[in-house]
Amino acid sequence: MQNQEKLSFEYLCPRNSGALLASAAGDAMGWMTEFIRSPEDLNRKMGVVSVTQYYPWSKQVGGRFQGYEDQMNPGDYSDDTQLTISTAACIKPDGKFDYNAFCNAEYPQWLEYARGGGSTVKEAAVKIQRQSASWNNNFFKRKVKDESIDYRDGGANGAAMRISPHVFANANNWPQAEVDIWRNSIISHGHPTAIIGSVLYGYGLYLALRWSQDDTGVGLIETLGKWVKDLEIPKLSDFRPWLSEWNKGRAESFDTVFNAIKQEAVNYLRLVYKGLQNEESPSEVMKQLGCFGAKKGSGLSTAIAGIYLFARQPKLTQENIIIATNMIGTDTDSIAAFTGGLGGAAFGKEAIPSSWQEQVQDAQFLLNVGEYLASVAAGAPKTFKIRPGMAGIKWKQKLSRLDVKDNLTVVHNRFGLGKVIKVSQQSLLTKDKTVTIITIKFDVGQSCTFAFRSDAKSDTLFLV
Repeated sequence: MQNQEKLSFEYLCPRNSGALLASAAGDAMGWMTEFIRSPEDLNRKMGVVSVTQYYPWSKQVGGRFQGYEDQMNPGDYSDDTQLTISTAACIKPDGKFDYNAFCNAEYPQWLEYARGGGSTVKEAAVKIQRQSASWNNNFFKRKVKDESIDYRDGGANGAAMRISPHVFANANNWPQAEVDIWRNSIISHGHPTAIIGSVLYGYGLYLALRWSQDDTGVGLIETLGKWVKDLEIPKLSDFRPWLSEWNKGRAESFDTVFNAIKQEAVNYLRLVYKGLQNEESPSEVMKQLGCFGAKKGSGLSTAIAGIYLFARQPKLTQENIIIATNMIGTDTDSIAAFTGGLGGAAFGKEAIPSSWQEQVQDAQFLLNVGEYLASVAAGAPKTFKIRPGMAGIKWKQKLSRLDVKDNLTVVHNRFGLGKVIKVSQQSLLTKDKTVTIITIKFDVGQSCTFAFRSDAKSDTLFLV
């Protein structure tokens, strides 16, 4: 695990690919129980006492008057995996993060096909479209009922869930991965709880890619505990304006809060270490981490929970994902994705059973993305384009729902060519209004679901 030798493409390819696939497998399974309130609620809604496989399921999305029932196929992934792919799509051939592409196109356009997504990560995707906004200047406030929530208090895991491609593309260059994890995280989340959770999970992945048969979960926790004590705020010039703005009008400086959360991370890792030594139950350890209740989506707590489940039994990724999925009352999809990603990084796609591999949405595409990121890390990037775009493609007009039909060929300004594979329509609560829901399988391998609530033409989808 501590081997600092350069990792080859042949070594990294199965691990990068396996990590992305196993993370998506955890996301897809955990998403089914994310909004389940109790074991009784699980039994009532899904007819099972625990989830150990993929099922078709549905959830209401889009609000009271504009909402509809989103139908999920077995193995469909959520925003966790969608935004992981979005991050991968903005990795340059040299491994660096193209934050302009992410902020100007990839992140805002994700809102058109988002499945899931917390209020902070969605609001940030809206606010980044302001003319004054940039990756290091996306400060905002959002209203939750009668309360105003400041970006600087955003400590959820919407950043940690998407940062893994920075590690996979820089598996031989941790300093670059670390600074880009910071850059990516602060686009949406301003609190050190989110940022440290992101960086800590990233370093956990970096170590998991180097996993050997002699490594142990306890050893991983010891290494992370020592490492996080030395974690520092990047001393780069492009972070200074962000820090300056962050500190305006605050009772405590970012540096003060950062150090307090860093100590919290140390304390949590000690707690995990003791839990492993004393063979405490996962539910007891996760309670102590604060994974239940009002702070269940904490970027720090959920990242460490995923690391803990992996460290508890590194070789049993399938079981770890099932444990996370059935930890009702926690942020099941993110924790399952975190522990799945670590298992895949350590053991490749064989970390999960072939039956799961076959069911995960866009499985081959995820493997291809992992292969590409491995080539970047090895210094010989392949020509594979995660976002092929529409250059050289003749298009006729912008797509509206009036044009939509099965097997229709379309082109997206980033995803490229694709084919409509499913069309459905539902009535909205608003009188005489309907929503048309279309799923497109793009030639590159990713599938996305778009909802049209009017006859207005799309700005990103075109007829060919």
